[in-house]
Amino acid sequence: MGRAWQRALGLVVVLAANASNAPSYENYTFEKYLAEFEKSYGQEEHANRKLIFEESLQKVRAHNLEYESGAQTWLAVANHLADWSPEEFAQLRATKQNPSNLPLSQLLKTQANPDSMDWRTRGAVSAVKNQGGCGSCWAFSATETVESHYQIASGKLLTLAPQTYVNCVQNPQSCGGTGGCQGATMELAFNFTVQEGIALESDMPYAGRDQSCPSFKAAVKAAGYVKNPVNDAAAFETALATKGPMGVTVAAGSWQLYGGGIFHGCSKGFLGHQAVGYTKDYWIVRNSWGPGWGEKGYIRLSRASDAQTFINKNPADGTACKPLPKSQTIGGECGILFDTSYPHGVSAASEGIIV
Repeated sequence: MGRAWQRALGLVVVLAANASNAPSYENYTFEKYLAEFEKSYGQEEHANRKLIFEESLQKVRAHNLEYESGAQTWLAVANHLADWSPEEFAQLRATKQNPSNLPLSQLLKTQANPDSMDWRTRGAVSAVKNQGGCGSCWAFSATETVESHYQIASGKLLTLAPQTYVNCVQNPQSCGGTGGCQGATMELAFNFTVQEGIALESDMPYAGRDQSCPSFKAAVKAAGYVKNPVNDAAAFETALATKGPMGVTVAAGSWQLYGGGIFHGCSKGFLGHQAVGYTKDYWIVRNSWGPGWGEKGYIRLSRASDAQTFINKNPADGTACKPLPKSQTIGGECGILFDTSYPHGVSAASEGIIV
């Protein structure tokens, strides 16, 4: 994705309607923060990080006053990203939308969906992971979605290797960046899975940096992928209910200090995630910033904006490939309804195949 978007997994989770009381952070110092998150810096960097942390802490306290008054529906926390600069945080958000090269878009039949769906309770969602400082959200989103659809097809939940995509996916149209840690798209990753497959994590461990593409043993392949109708909440809900977790592109620029609750009020920076379910009030999205972020690695996005759209007038920082369009119409909270897709025909690769 571009420095604005990130891919995510949206899932239906039955969580409490309101998060717990906001932490006060009374007498919470930078030194206590460093100890809590086991961080240490040299003298010059320590001073810079402290300034960033103190600014973040002010934002957290101000936001949570509004949360406690009922003016906000989500709480903020001083998490492991609280001492990251805006530039560092932007590096996490590397993904843009890639037009599908496969004619697999399909309209979904209208049907009565369950009031909620949670693929985690069905064993189809792997553990939350942490991409680190590499802008590989697109690769994690695609990997996790392939994992889920393989489990649905086979009953086996594998841990696949996002490093496969970071190392090997080509990005000639500069979709979401220049590839690897500089960004790409989940559709490019799905297409690579069709052509070459994806390795197990144990065979290609995540490095958090760009590497050359090695020969590897493909564990899983796909027959193709499907892009859901754009900005269509009903179709997206049906896909989640009937097909499985979805790869999604969302504007996550305001998520840095999210600590829980139903999120409303996004900025315009897009990233990649996985959607694994819904309720009538919110989508639940899985992130790749570790289980210490948000609600054990997840965020709940309000569905109050399902019928709303906004115009993205800077596609270069959003979800476009070259040649760039002048603008894009983005739908749903944080743009969750704009770019959603999933692989189909996911199966084990031929035994012993070397790519």
